[in-house]
Amino acid sequence: MPGVLKGVQYDDPLVRYRGEKVVSILRRVSNGKVDADPDLAIDTFYSLYLPHPILKQVDEIPIGKELNYAIMSELLRSNDFKSVKLMTIANSSISTVLSVSLLHHVLTELQSRGGSEEGGEGEWASSKYLRRKVGKHEVERAVRKALEAIKDEGEVVKELEKIATGYKAGVGSVLSFEEFAEDVINLARNTDIKRLIELLQWLPDWVPRLRRKVTRYPKGELCGYELGSDIERLVPTELSYPSIYIYTKLSDGKLLLYEKVLPQSFGPLYVLLDKSGSMEGEKIRWAKATALALYVRARKESRPFYIRFFDSLPHELIKVSIKVKPREFLNLMELIAKVKSGGGTDITRAIVTACEDIFETRTKGVSDIILITDGEDRVSEAVITRRLRAANARLITVMVMGENIDLRRLSDKYMRVVRLSTKESLQVIEA
Repeated sequence: MPGVLKGVQYDDPLVRYRGEKVVSILRRVSNGKVDADPDLAIDTFYSLYLPHPILKQVDEIPIGKELNYAIMSELLRSNDFKSVKLMTIANSSISTVLSVSLLHHVLTELQSRGGSEEGGEGEWASSKYLRRKVGKHEVERAVRKALEAIKDEGEVVKELEKIATGYKAGVGSVLSFEEFAEDVINLARNTDIKRLIELLQWLPDWVPRLRRKVTRYPKGELCGYELGSDIERLVPTELSYPSIYIYTKLSDGKLLLYEKVLPQSFGPLYVLLDKSGSMEGEKIRWAKATALALYVRARKESRPFYIRFFDSLPHELIKVSIKVKPREFLNLMELIAKVKSGGGTDITRAIVTACEDIFETRTKGVSDIILITDGEDRVSEAVITRRLRAANARLITVMVMGENIDLRRLSDKYMRVVRLSTKESLQVIEA
């Protein structure tokens, strides 16, 4: 057995695939500067994935795997590693992502201290070709620093997974980040993403309050019970009563009936987010966090989610479909991370563009355009009214520490945000 963990079948095709995948992603993340022994990659993955990985005895370690053993031994006895495993046990997607990140941190640190046989000082070769034997202290230091880093990264990855699925139970396996591990790692290390997620810590407590809007329909989905006189929805247990009681309850409208509903049909939830120069700082961060919370609302309501940033021109449109794909969600997060405030403001052009986007989808039901801005730009009321009607969309305006009389007249709902707080975000999301 070439690895250092008991019970892992290193010659199994699936096991080899796991290790080779981790190595392949590691090369891409490091731009080819870091390589790893595939057996070390397998050990790292399964140490995260398995509930209770066990090291082999020292005398069972294959020749040439001493460094692998030293790294895994240090990992498995660390309390920080135990904390990380709470996020990775039996989760192949997150185990793959954090395996890559962990090896990247560990091997980069060892390279900086150990050098290599191939190439000059500081040039990295595979962990199989360290220039000299790495001491125990160096391994401990490298592993400790790596675990400190991936603890934070793991929290971000886990939160990204929850946001992507809209905090729905039982859908984690539907949306796997494994195929896009490189992008997920880059997002987990992005300071702006970390700050946004910190602003969204209240989401798990709020999401259960969201309910999909429905309409009563006698042939719809069963959702409960009610009293009434509609015989078609009669609960069969009512027939156990003598007929005189049934007729009495019928005349009084007190028969026990099934309550049936149909989910309301909605078009896209479309966020137009002002990124002009005046939105700099806390304004743009609050607006981005609110936009992500609106994405969660769209997931709960089974609606497509669209977002455009705008200044004097509308920028790239990002779409996330009802059956969200990993690439769509990662594009959304990458856009939110990279967009910085700057430029002028043209609200009319932004709203008209949003209406055109919605019109092209030809979806049934009313769409919501949620405009988040602090701009005092004058708008063309006639043009916007005509476009909103054609797109079957309603305009909800969120003025961030500002006022716009034209938008107040045009909007189905008009909200003024005077404090950039969780309470204000909730008011916007529940609008």
